[in-house]
Amino acid sequence: MAGSGLIRSLAEHEQALVKQLEEARQAAEAKVREAEAKAAQILTEAEQAARELEAQFRARTAAAVARIEREAREKAEAEAKAIAEAATAKVAGAVQAVLGEVLP
Repeated sequence: MAGSGLIRSLAEHEQALVKQLEEARQAAEAKVREAEAKAAQILTEAEQAARELEAQFRARTAAAVARIEREAREKAEAEAKAIAEAATAKVAGAVQAVLGEVLP
């Protein structure tokens, strides 16, 4: 009879170990799900941060392009005005020279 008590004790111990193993498996699965959820959250946050950085970069680039275009336009207008003023003076001088020779 002592042998059957030992067998029963071993069977109970085996069942306890199986139960512990199942609990550990479930706990591990829960931790994996939790880690996957956290990884998905981190990925979502990283993607959002990347979109925000891209938007900031695009805005800064657009502002820089607009500034460069404005400066180029102002410079071109100033150069055109200077050329027109110089041409006006030369034309006026040429007209005076022609008139001086044509008119007594």
